[in-house]
Amino acid sequence: MRIRVTSVAAMLLTMIVGTQAQAQTYNTDKIGDLLKSSRRDMTMVCAHRGLHGTAVGTNSHADWLRHVPENSVAAIEAAVSQGIECSEIDIRLDRIGNVVVLHDSNLGRTTNAYTAVHEQPYDPYSNRGYNPSLGSFPGDDWRLMLRRPDLSGYTNTRFTRLHDILSAVRDKRLATILLLDVKDIAAAKAAWNIVKGYRNAWGTPAERWVYFKMPVSSIGNTPASFEQKGIFNPGTESGRFRLIPVFGADFIDASGGPANSLANWRAYYDKDYVYATEVRLKQYDVHLSYPLNNIMNSYYALRTTRAHVKVLGAYQPVPETRYHSYFAADGHCCTDPRFWLWRSRHGWGQETFDNRENLNWITSVVSGSFTYVITDDPITAVSNLRGQGRRNTSVISN
Repeated sequence: MRIRVTSVAAMLLTMIVGTQAQAQTYNTDKIGDLLKSSRRDMTMVCAHRGLHGTAVGTNSHADWLRHVPENSVAAIEAAVSQGIECSEIDIRLDRIGNVVVLHDSNLGRTTNAYTAVHEQPYDPYSNRGYNPSLGSFPGDDWRLMLRRPDLSGYTNTRFTRLHDILSAVRDKRLATILLLDVKDIAAAKAAWNIVKGYRNAWGTPAERWVYFKMPVSSIGNTPASFEQKGIFNPGTESGRFRLIPVFGADFIDASGGPANSLANWRAYYDKDYVYATEVRLKQYDVHLSYPLNNIMNSYYALRTTRAHVKVLGAYQPVPETRYHSYFAADGHCCTDPRFWLWRSRHGWGQETFDNRENLNWITSVVSGSFTYVITDDPITAVSNLRGQGRRNTSVISN
């Protein structure tokens, strides 16, 4: 079998030399200040899994980008080169407890795992081939190579660990913040212990530019329940650990109804270690017809009556497969927003449509309340927001 290998280093050299998007150096402490005090003229953009290639869309066109693998050092470098101040990466624990950077629960879609057992490469579109779970993979995952986003071959980039990312931020002098998307308590504990040991090239501790972005469905409906999980020590580390809790509609049933969920969101919002909150809003009207609308109205009231409010964030899904859909959690194709809609088991509402693929909807809903956007197409987001007068990056620059 002939396997094509792409040199990501060569692509990145072309990117850095051949583009004029290299922006001013950002100040990570100023980004933290922005999260705690949102601005109407500056909406943050975060590259989802870094700035990486996709099978379709904006990220599939440019030669320097189309083969950059997701959740890699190269993807973070690409984001920085384009003036994007933030990358979100996915964190998991492997079979022996290493903190690795991987979105899927399985290895087949994004790596050459098949080479360890002499099986066939995994094809996400037919769901055939070798696709082991991360926890069951018998080999050394750190020896694996990352796959091209269009699945046409493999790159020369090794499977990524959190240590690799933090070392690269330091050694390559990348002025950026990282959001660690962590859904597992054990992985969060291990990641926090690693983060505390790093600084960037300017000597800033990683705990001031790494944020833990975690769903309340995993960490607990209230701050008290979260603090009991033991990820960090609230007595000695509350001024160091930085959390961005994520609120989906499932939070409503878990909280015991809309009123309780609103109170729980506000309890998280008021915690000093919470720098922003992310709300997975899919529909909105002023009559509170849809899930999470009461949180949006409460936030808008804060925003219009206080001088300083924390940032409210949103996630924009962008189609990634050749069918203009999405890979599922185990890596197979395909899923789409129709399957992500929530309905209360207790009569507390339901989602009937997902507007989040529409960037203009995200940036305009509730009078532009969302002031950070996580997206797989951050280049378009930056351009769109700049046109709206919402990319005043001077406030986060040196």
